[in-house]
Amino acid sequence: MPYNVNRLCRSLCGLSKIHRQCRTLCTPTDPSGLVASRSEIGREAWKNIVWSRHTRRISTQKDTPNHVSAERRQYEGAGAAFHCGWSSRGAAQGSESAALLSAKRSHTSGPNIERSDEIKRIKAGKVLTLRDLLWPRDHMLKKRIAISMVCLVLSKLSTIVIPLCMSAMIDAMAANPAANAGMLAYLGLGGLVTTPFGIAQAYLVAYCLARVSSAFFTETRNAVFSTVMERTGMLNASKMFMKIHCLDIDFLIAAKSGEISNVFTRGIKAISQVLRILVFQIVPTVLEFAMVTALLCYKLGPAIASLTVGTMIVYVLFTALVTQKRMVLRKQMVNAEQCAAGVFTDSITNAEAVRYYNAENRELQRYASQQSDYENNAVRVQQSLALLNFGQNAIFNTGLFFSMWLTLKGIAEGTAHFGGLILVNTLLFQLAIPLNLIGTMYRETKTSMVDLQKFLNLMKHEPKVHDKPGAKDLVIKAGKIEFKNVCHAYESNVGALKILEDFSLTVEQGKTVAIVGNSGTGKTTIAKMLFRFYEPSAGQILIDGQDIRDVTLGSLRNAIGIVPQDVVLFNETIEYNIRYGNPDASMEDVIAAAKRAGIDETIQHLPLGYDTVVGERGMKLSGGEKQRIGIARCFLKNPSILVFDEATSSLDAMTEHKILSAFRNLSADRTTIVIAHRLSSIVEADEIAVFCDGKIIEKGETEQLMNNPGGYLQQIIRSNQIIH
Repeated sequence: MPYNVNRLCRSLCGLSKIHRQCRTLCTPTDPSGLVASRSEIGREAWKNIVWSRHTRRISTQKDTPNHVSAERRQYEGAGAAFHCGWSSRGAAQGSESAALLSAKRSHTSGPNIERSDEIKRIKAGKVLTLRDLLWPRDHMLKKRIAISMVCLVLSKLSTIVIPLCMSAMIDAMAANPAANAGMLAYLGLGGLVTTPFGIAQAYLVAYCLARVSSAFFTETRNAVFSTVMERTGMLNASKMFMKIHCLDIDFLIAAKSGEISNVFTRGIKAISQVLRILVFQIVPTVLEFAMVTALLCYKLGPAIASLTVGTMIVYVLFTALVTQKRMVLRKQMVNAEQCAAGVFTDSITNAEAVRYYNAENRELQRYASQQSDYENNAVRVQQSLALLNFGQNAIFNTGLFFSMWLTLKGIAEGTAHFGGLILVNTLLFQLAIPLNLIGTMYRETKTSMVDLQKFLNLMKHEPKVHDKPGAKDLVIKAGKIEFKNVCHAYESNVGALKILEDFSLTVEQGKTVAIVGNSGTGKTTIAKMLFRFYEPSAGQILIDGQDIRDVTLGSLRNAIGIVPQDVVLFNETIEYNIRYGNPDASMEDVIAAAKRAGIDETIQHLPLGYDTVVGERGMKLSGGEKQRIGIARCFLKNPSILVFDEATSSLDAMTEHKILSAFRNLSADRTTIVIAHRLSSIVEADEIAVFCDGKIIEKGETEQLMNNPGGYLQQIIRSNQIIH
């Protein structure tokens, strides 16, 4: 096979590189990998997605809390606890949840649950290989793929029979019994049809049946395989979604706005696109080409078959070369279009400045210049398309001419029949239909491969924070927190930026400790390290004597509640956002938590009450309302340890009073860390720790430090770093 043909085949079908790279998606530090179905999305994630809407329906029907709990238990089977590292407990819960979901299949619309060996296989890291995409381990999908392939073969056989019947019909009307004897015997009509007209009628019936059969098998294949396509897309989207949630927080924060979402969306589409092109275009075209070549060789001789093969090779080579150049021209056209759109947007955005300087004509010239570039590039794209179409037609018709000339020569020499002309003409035109799409297939495949490469590059990132092999659940006995000589630094373009250096702090059971210090020194980092968003480079963080690196992430984060400075809410209902702290909570629990947080009365005055959608990041609510919803969420979570991260720093006095009142209720009998920015937050604490240069430089009881005029705390207060 010539080099360029081989190159084209590699572009269309050669996914071996991606096949190898896909095996890196789940690393040894992330062996739990990517979920294979909704049963593996994770208990908390799946509960939050499904249960909030279900409980709203239940609550509107005035069901009892017991009924709510019973219904909730039915949904618990839909998720298995996920961890971003090794977790035997997660695997056990995954198997249990899969069994529960199988028993409660009537309550969900998800796919069939994968077998336990499939779950183990996914956790071993084999998730996105080409074999898995085309031949998954799910038996139902296997059957559908097999049925699709059978329908594909039958469809192409029916397509090949169509010109055969037409050719035989012509020979029958030409009263050539020798040409039809074999076909009639094959159809079982050798002794039943004897007259030329009767033979022609039989072939006409066969011709119509072949066309109907071809359409039937084609559409059956499309209908059956559509489930495979959609299921594959859903499973891979779920896997990638959970994989992204396992990436480190600093990686997600450092990514450009919308970049991860764009790569994720385009990557999932690229997988479906490659599958579609491979299964619906490449495989059928190759199969039909092989059948046509074999049939021409059998019916009309190897010369015409060889000519057909040569014509198609030249056709494919020409299409690939021209399409490659057209892709460059199209890229230039798209860039010119984007530049013109950018000038338009920039000019309209600065309309006032344009009018201040009477620059309308100047802006018009600038825009017209960009439009002229776009026009020139668009014309070149259209001209290249005309060249492609003409070249394809010239190559095809040249091959068609010589094929029909050879057939005519055979008829003149008595080695071929008149029906051979119809056979050659029809077969080649049938083959030309999919070949006309080669340019489109080539361009779309190249684009999809680029998207897949970006997608895989994203998925190759290994999380630094993950469960250790054999990690156990955190056991809360008293809730005592200990930071022992903790060091931490952020990586930046100019080197490591030290945040914590030999940081030590102890928070006793049930005590509230306020951490104060200058703004921007890394106080919030302390809270994030407690949640294990970051790992200390040295030292230990202990909870009841247990190093948090030795316990599972799920149990650690379940034990800690936080009210951050900026409470970010989902673009969902108030009920959903409060219930996020505990998906198992009943509506009565949600209302009780809102009352304890002092937000219930405000919610009741809203037209839709708890069904009010809060908007993007909760923008429909005030800062104080978001804070109290965050506190209500913590009430519902009922954690053993609480972190209050500068939650009143930007609120007015009245709102601050409401927040502090809710905070007192929430922090009662809980081990609490307050990252303070206001004096009112400090006086609520049992102890105060002054943070400076990455360490605690002063610590003591609140009253003692407040009354020490020469202490570091008073220096910070006098420098207005703490708001009165």
